[in-house]
Amino acid sequence: MERWGIIGPPGDEQVARVASYLRECRAEPAILDLSRFPAEASLSLLDGLPVAPGLGAGPEGPWYVRSLPLPLPFLSRHGEAGTATAREQESARRSAYANGREIRSFVFSFVAALERGGALLVNPPSTFGQHFLKLEQLQRLRDAAVPVPRTLATNDPAAVVGFARSIGGPIVYKPIAGGALCRRVTDDDLLPERLRLLAGAPVLFQEEVPGRNLRVYVVAGKMVASYEIVSDELDYRGAETAVFPAPPSEEEHDACLRAAEACEMVFTGIDIRRRDDGTFALLECNPSPMFAAIERRTGESGVTRAMGELLLGSMEPRPPG
Repeated sequence: MERWGIIGPPGDEQVARVASYLRECRAEPAILDLSRFPAEASLSLLDGLPVAPGLGAGPEGPWYVRSLPLPLPFLSRHGEAGTATAREQESARRSAYANGREIRSFVFSFVAALERGGALLVNPPSTFGQHFLKLEQLQRLRDAAVPVPRTLATNDPAAVVGFARSIGGPIVYKPIAGGALCRRVTDDDLLPERLRLLAGAPVLFQEEVPGRNLRVYVVAGKMVASYEIVSDELDYRGAETAVFPAPPSEEEHDACLRAAEACEMVFTGIDIRRRDDGTFALLECNPSPMFAAIERRTGESGVTRAMGELLLGSMEPRPPG
């Protein structure tokens, strides 16, 4: 029996567009919203077999993985507001920590069981981990001869000062595991009192690559769409002033295909900065990129169509390489 699946909230615009494309092709997808687990959704592993509403006899076939809710458990230092005693607050924190560990373990095992049952996940949890392993991804790209910005990750103030001097121009900083905007390093950021904050956690610093923003989408080893994104901000997310189709150069195109292969991503959105002299640097390969807003804004549907064709089997559903 043919089966097509999507993992993600039905209300997510990416999920909705791909599901709509499949339905237009008379293929009703199974949609698993793992974010509702455990409070609002029932999932089971019965002797290693995944069981969920709508899953049916098995998960065979390709599945578009829009999101994987894998919460990172932690012990909060802050108590709950109200009249709870310190002991009750501590008990609640430890209970939340334990619950987070259990949820993370179960969801990871459930998705792994889908793979063992014949589902080809686009992309699998191992690839999603690159959201949080930016330094490891950068090394994959270097090893594939893909140009990336010079980078320093450290908690050493002296190393930051030395890096800034070696670059001799603007540098930026961002979280190593993502989750916040990229910002430009100012003179005040290099003062001792500011650099002392590195004692709390390391930070990723990079040379700033001036130029134009390109977002390139690769599906199953083929470039399916490319856009220039115009913004007045260093980090364009949420601050786009214009978006329009823009083909990459031959060198950029080849670098994107090498990057997708190096990062083992069947589907990826790749961010590039193109300098005025035509050289470029690849900033990141996203394993679950947003594309719906760009398509809505430009009236295009190349990514939606490519993902739909991948799920239906018109494109070869295998990792690059």
